Amino acid sequence: MSVVRALTVGIVVFWQVVACAKVMETEVSQSPLSLSDVLAQVARNSPVLLSKGQVTRAAKTRAAQVGAFEDPMVMVELWQAPTSLSRLPLMVTLKQPLPWLGTLKARSQVAHIDGQRAQLEESLQQRSLMLAAVRAYYQLALAHRQLAVQQQNQKLLQVIVSSVDVRYRVGRAELAELLDAQQAVHQQETLLYELQREQELAETELLSLLGESSRRSLGVPQTTPQLAQLPTLEELLEQALTHRPELVMAQLLRQQAQAKVTVARNEQAPDLALSASFMTVLRSDMENAFTAGVSSSIPSFSLIKRRAAEREAEAMQQAAAHEQSQLRASITAEVRAAFLRLSTVQRHLALHRDDLIPLSDRAVQAARAGYQSGKVGLSLLLSTTQRLIEQRLSYERYLAEYGLRRAELDLAVGKEVSP
Repeated sequence: MSVVRALTVGIVVFWQVVACAKVMETEVSQSPLSLSDVLAQVARNSPVLLSKGQVTRAAKTRAAQVGAFEDPMVMVELWQAPTSLSRLPLMVTLKQPLPWLGTLKARSQVAHIDGQRAQLEESLQQRSLMLAAVRAYYQLALAHRQLAVQQQNQKLLQVIVSSVDVRYRVGRAELAELLDAQQAVHQQETLLYELQREQELAETELLSLLGESSRRSLGVPQTTPQLAQLPTLEELLEQALTHRPELVMAQLLRQQAQAKVTVARNEQAPDLALSASFMTVLRSDMENAFTAGVSSSIPSFSLIKRRAAEREAEAMQQAAAHEQSQLRASITAEVRAAFLRLSTVQRHLALHRDDLIPLSDRAVQAARAGYQSGKVGLSLLLSTTQRLIEQRLSYERYLAEYGLRRAELDLAVGKEVSP
């Protein structure tokens, strides 16, 4: 029976080595997948970003549209022709509407800001998609890592069940030990089901971000987030209030509201038009003649509408100012929350790396020594080894969460998501 005991201990030691490996084994047939590749594919192929790009290009054409003069009008008419048609004076008139000074420029400024807003909205949409891609990537990476460990765990549990079954048949183990080992195998199967589902869900999310509806394997994630020291919260807040695109958007909204006020005031001025006419006589001996003139509308009924438009624009300007103040407060809260989440994850990583994993490793060594000497049963060795694996899996979970929280903090302070 010493041979059986030594075999069992050797299996458990091998299980521990496999579970504690930092780099999990993956299938050779699957290609590696890095976070930078995923972000590049999303930026290049996402239908949402392609659509936003077209919307931005469309918005940038509005300034040229509203800033152009209206087309001149040409009129050709018979001028004071007698009913007897004894003479036929032909009048050709060219008329050009002229908006009030500064009106076209104000209209163009409003439309120009529309183009800038569309470009910022495209940038915000891209940042949102990048964060979603980072989240899905680390979920996929975590699922792959956990699945690799748990599959090895499943195989080794089955070997342990066989070993306990041999001991039970010769009367060297209790039935409870055998049942406990068998139960651990079935519990492991439920974990495998959940991890396979999480892996497929993460792949589905990434394919959705790429605009793909067909099912395909994306490869094995290889990027591991690098731990780095965090700046102070004050430094992060200063960066956020300087670089966040939402604040630039709020400032553009205020500028656009002010431009609309200018447009509304200019629209209250009369509409002008220059005209020039030339008359030639097709029949009779009358002399040719010309006419030149300036016409103007009389602002009257339209003043009610235009003054209401001015009040609306002024109200929107005040609303934009209040929204900008609230946005600064919201960004401050967002940065603080992202900073707290990331710093908490860092503490979890340090706790597992420096305390929990070393303690669990020592517990496994002590249980193995006690099992070899016959002082402890297999159940204790099994539970301590399971606990060590759980601690290492928890470390992997916190490491994946660190990558996501780091991306959230980068976006919160206005930086680009870095692989």
